[in-house]
Amino acid sequence: MRLSFVPIYKRELRAYFQNPGVYVTLAIFLGVSSLFIFSHVNAFADLCMRRQMMQQQFGMQPLNFTEFVVKGSFGLISFLLIFVVPLLTMRLFAEEKKTGTFELLSTCPVTDWGMVIGKYLAAVTILVVFFILSLVYPVTFGLVGEAEWPIVMTSYLALLLLGMAYVALGLFASSLTQNQIIAAVVTFFALLAFFFVGDLGIGRASGLDKVLGGFSLLKHSDPMIQGTIKSEDVAYFVLFSAGFLFLTNYVLESRRWRV
Repeated sequence: MRLSFVPIYKRELRAYFQNPGVYVTLAIFLGVSSLFIFSHVNAFADLCMRRQMMQQQFGMQPLNFTEFVVKGSFGLISFLLIFVVPLLTMRLFAEEKKTGTFELLSTCPVTDWGMVIGKYLAAVTILVVFFILSLVYPVTFGLVGEAEWPIVMTSYLALLLLGMAYVALGLFASSLTQNQIIAAVVTFFALLAFFFVGDLGIGRASGLDKVLGGFSLLKHSDPMIQGTIKSEDVAYFVLFSAGFLFLTNYVLESRRWRV
């Protein structure tokens, strides 16, 4: 590939920072996730007050801040990304096809893999910027409660791996069409299906739900949000991302042959 993705990466990154929609998406991400965390902290404070009254009478244990607020907040943010990522990936190839610049790129000394990797890394970089800006949340956790920082770090790892998987699928969906709305809708529903596939109760009697659970994004990210890193979960996300990147490259190669 000889770093042929670098020009594409720089081009896409520049396009992201010049796109007002990215800043709107960032505002939505930070605003909604802040509401999630604020509601969790408020609920935790209310329950703590009630619990203190009952502790004296029944000897109940105090609530765990990490269990109630930290894990719950990161779990909701991982679901919120299903709405955010399609907005970031829908234009990656769909816009190129609609404007006709895809054919121009095809004549440049850039391989199909160069286009795929360059666009993928640019979208992941923007997502990492989102996560960096969200570091205000752990700071908030430290101010209002006793957060367990190893769990905060594994939760961010879960968000990063989830985000990379989401972007790979979104890139694939964008390569299938020249309509950005269609690309976003396909990405959203595909991510929704992969997220909940293990909780649909399909084939419960035959044990098929266990097989489907192996494909669930939620099943593989939840242990990390709970503070446990398993090699099979990390491998799942790597294979998930690589699989959709290979499919995207296949779509580009097939289009080049048709042209």
